[in-house]
Amino acid sequence: MVLLIDNHVYSKQCSLDDLAQHRDLINSSRDFASSQEFKQSRQEISKTIYVYQREFAVIANNDPHGFHLVGSDNATTCHILVLDNHSAVALAHLDGVQTQQSIEEMIKELKNYAPHTTDYDVYLTGGFLDDSGKQHSRTLSNEILNLFSKIPNISCHLKLAAVTMYNDHIINNIHYPQVYGICFDVQTKTIRKMNFIDNGPAFRLRTVYQSANSEKAWCIYSSLKGTIAIKRFFIKESAVERFYKPLRRYYFHDDQQLLAATSTSPAQELESFIINMKKTALYILKYYKDLPEWFDKETHSIVYYQLNGTWKTDNKNIVDDVEIE
Repeated sequence: MVLLIDNHVYSKQCSLDDLAQHRDLINSSRDFASSQEFKQSRQEISKTIYVYQREFAVIANNDPHGFHLVGSDNATTCHILVLDNHSAVALAHLDGVQTQQSIEEMIKELKNYAPHTTDYDVYLTGGFLDDSGKQHSRTLSNEILNLFSKIPNISCHLKLAAVTMYNDHIINNIHYPQVYGICFDVQTKTIRKMNFIDNGPAFRLRTVYQSANSEKAWCIYSSLKGTIAIKRFFIKESAVERFYKPLRRYYFHDDQQLLAATSTSPAQELESFIINMKKTALYILKYYKDLPEWFDKETHSIVYYQLNGTWKTDNKNIVDDVEIE
């Protein structure tokens, strides 16, 4: 139906240029961007669903497994999107790949919780004034805002827009995002800047899936199911030969070269990006031939479930992670 900002209706298009006239939204977004960043506490881990790049999760207001926190981090040009239909909250980490299809999947899953609700609150963070020729941050911000002005049958109320120029600060003449990660409390509807110390189950396998595919965001968790399921996938040997083997051979010795080869914003990445990229590449090189056989033959997936407050799987094949050589 429409995107609403301070009761102003956008029904055909919306962009960053339109946001500039909404001073209350911009001021509150800038205040959030410059607010304190929290570090996830160990007590919060068992109550949190962590969302990786090109994933989303949906948590009901009364999640039966006790989850009420959902979040993601390590977003530079990527954007983190929160949708709240007042019965459940969906959070996605969007990187510009199949953005429209990803948002449509989020709304489709949210409608399972409140099929007749047409009013959604929207919170959006991410991006900065990146100086790349492709303007990754600005492009993604504009794409998301424009999509919400055209989504049929719902009204989207934009509550936060700490994006691109409203999420930017300069250190030593270099632009950086102020918000890298957020955590949303489904019960209190509060949002904090967050650095996560725990990424949830099967994290390495999830990074492998994201690295090896260019598909829309997929639902990593929904309160209606209560499990985390990784659907079967495989990695083409041509991709290993063309990308991952040269990456290991020519770039692992120099972190700056590795950043330049793998990131849209190499100067702004956190230290964890390098570690994560190396582990993901090594995992693929070591296990890509074995990986398709790890998945359950009937469900074609690897499923994690909650047992006494921790994630468990009956799958005996999966390898959790690798060490950097």
